[in-house]
Amino acid sequence: MNGEASLTIFLHIPKTGGTTLNRIFQRQFIKGELFDHNTLNGKARRIGTLNTIEKKKIKAVAGHYKYGVHQFFSTPHNYFTMVRNPVERVISSYYFLLEFKGEESVNGMNLEQFVRDDPKASNLQTKLICGNMDSPDLEAAIKNVKDFKMVGITERFDESLYFLQKEYGWRNIHYTKENITKKRLARKEVPDAIIKQIKINNALDFELYRTADAWMNRRISMLSNSEKNKLTAFKQRIN
Repeated sequence: MNGEASLTIFLHIPKTGGTTLNRIFQRQFIKGELFDHNTLNGKARRIGTLNTIEKKKIKAVAGHYKYGVHQFFSTPHNYFTMVRNPVERVISSYYFLLEFKGEESVNGMNLEQFVRDDPKASNLQTKLICGNMDSPDLEAAIKNVKDFKMVGITERFDESLYFLQKEYGWRNIHYTKENITKKRLARKEVPDAIIKQIKINNALDFELYRTADAWMNRRISMLSNSEKNKLTAFKQRIN
């Protein structure tokens, strides 16, 4: 892989298309180079337990970590992430957690209760990116992502992948979507009152999402006509 920094960190926000993206990310490394919470000891091993020799081998990290995981390493680093429309992310998260072992706290909750009471349904994207799970700070989150190599958009996955490929020189990036929450209500089936509450509880995430979407638009607008044609062709052939 190319790039200025030696350690690449994929900050994987739950239910943003990250499982699909992580599969592509995994292909870019040989065994031992990627510390991935999805494959290492069944998510059980913590990054803080790595010894010095293991850390020296690692070129990348992927997982549901908050910003700051780079502090476990002494090497230069760079981040990338994906963000998603908060309404879609919260709804998808609820139905995913209902089926996920180890999240018994969600069992017995309906969607309305989850939206109202569960911290994972309230500005989670801002919390993870600002690095503070207790007090989401939009200003800190935006400051952090300004230094990210890429902030992709779930709803614009192929465009995001195009720019990630350009930034990192990725190969073998064809994909099929993974970890899709199938047993869930579509947005139009969710009562308006619940949608309204999600928007209230995720006001910071919406602002972060709009900011990232604007950045994506700006990236595309700065492409030459030739590059725009390449992007169009890329989207047509990628999956």
